[in-house]
Amino acid sequence: MTISKQNVSPIQRQPVAEQVAQQLLGLIQSGNLKPGQQLPPERELATILDVSRPSLREALRALSLLGVVKIRQGGGVYVSALDPESLLGPIHFFISLDDHNIEDLFEARIVVESAIAKLAAKKISGEQLTHLRTLVSDEDSLLDDPQKFIDADVQFHRTIFDAAENSFLIRVATSLHVLGRASREITGYIPGVLKKSIKDHQKILEALEERDAEKAGAAMERHLRNVRAAYLKHQQA
Repeated sequence: MTISKQNVSPIQRQPVAEQVAQQLLGLIQSGNLKPGQQLPPERELATILDVSRPSLREALRALSLLGVVKIRQGGGVYVSALDPESLLGPIHFFISLDDHNIEDLFEARIVVESAIAKLAAKKISGEQLTHLRTLVSDEDSLLDDPQKFIDADVQFHRTIFDAAENSFLIRVATSLHVLGRASREITGYIPGVLKKSIKDHQKILEALEERDAEKAGAAMERHLRNVRAAYLKHQQA
């Protein structure tokens, strides 16, 4: 176990639960607590942090809401996988309630994903191109199943992210993509949007196959602008 009195700081008196949460976040950031690791039992952890068990529970509940830890009923508390899906869940919920934020999200995706498509055109592998061809081909058979189409769409974009081979851009784009699930749950059910997306995906794929960075970036931007336009039209209807 890599958590002990030696690598935690004394807890200040106010507010205790908030400081407990900060302590645990610090231990995760420093690597003393790792993704998937189980925290010590509640009694032991409260003793290590020198706080009451109610204060500890309050802190753990807050971290659980943020997706930083997972509390298993009768099975302990674990550090989450710390992937975007885990950590951005509460933000995803917030964005799903705010139409203005979804519009901002589209703008961010247009900027980031267009740049990624340009990079991907220069670096994409033959195996990745084959996977994209398969996904685009499969999408034709998924027009009557929006949820499965959305899953294929996510794979399509993430394959392009990976092809860009830039860890920082991949993290940013993946985070935006996780948040974008809120808009996909709407646009995926708007008549005509999925068919248009298939055509857009084909154009993006063609540009990537040609290794044409400018064409790939423009195709990605056009695709995302088409989806945004469909979303805005639906909201105004």
